[in-house]
Amino acid sequence: MKMSNTRIRIFFASDIHGSDLCFKKFINAADAYKCDVIILGGDITGKFIIPIFNRGGSYEFRTGNETYSVDSKDELEKHLYRIKASGSYPFITSKEEWQNLINEKEKLDEIFNDLIIESIQGWVEFAERKLAGKRVKCLVMPGNDDSYVIDPVLNSSEVIINPNEKVIQISDRLEVLSLGYSNITPWKCPRDIPEEEIESKMASLVSRVDAGAEVIYNIHVPPFDSGIDYAPELDDDLRPRVGPGGQLLMTPVGSRAVRKYIETYQPLLGLHGHVHEGRGFSRIGRTMCFNPGSEYHEGILRGVLIQLEKNKVKDYIFTAG
Repeated sequence: MKMSNTRIRIFFASDIHGSDLCFKKFINAADAYKCDVIILGGDITGKFIIPIFNRGGSYEFRTGNETYSVDSKDELEKHLYRIKASGSYPFITSKEEWQNLINEKEKLDEIFNDLIIESIQGWVEFAERKLAGKRVKCLVMPGNDDSYVIDPVLNSSEVIINPNEKVIQISDRLEVLSLGYSNITPWKCPRDIPEEEIESKMASLVSRVDAGAEVIYNIHVPPFDSGIDYAPELDDDLRPRVGPGGQLLMTPVGSRAVRKYIETYQPLLGLHGHVHEGRGFSRIGRTMCFNPGSEYHEGILRGVLIQLEKNKVKDYIFTAG
């Protein structure tokens, strides 16, 4: 479905890391902000399983620094909702089974992937119910922290578009170029790749852009040293470094290859995530680059709403809610 209207409203968010609540807010943003396009820019899956121990009618589990004991199904459902809203995956088990799983990494990884797939399938069904019949393009892209097990689920949807490594036409002479990978991080995430590989993928994508088209770069990792890629500097034990006054030392962690391609080709917009602390706006030449930041663990969806007129930026506003 190609849009021909001269006014296009885009909502962009990123890094919801498994939060059910944030995903639902993202989909509902289409109506709330009267959007033509909604884009979720990567790192959509959670990081943790929360084991919930079944004690024969009651349940015990720990989140954060709190231990909970629950004696009814209704009360358990409320806690399950909160766990999912914060981006974790609840898993009802026994203490014995959980201890065995801790010692069987392959089996635990299999269960983790099953929980991720179940969650993403639920999201796809939610999006298809909410967006069916509406003239809204919904782009949901994996990020560097996301397992490849989610791609077949996203690709199966008739409503969601997985734009990773694609160039998608949004309207007359407006295209979105998307890339969900990142340069290498200390955590060696599933889609961390060397700068040289990012550059190669960018070269392939740029070659597919129509001549004369305005382009939006939907690239998970921000451009290097852009002001929206500053994260805490880490020591050898992956702990944040602090300065003489006790303040966190920050350092740029973005991609040099992404910056090179923005500087060279000057797209209309750069939509980025990856660095949760990097919320803000930056300009590289004529390119307006955004990072909405992330507070998914609080159930807060941070985003940016951008209004285009005749393929030019008329206005933008950062959102949170």
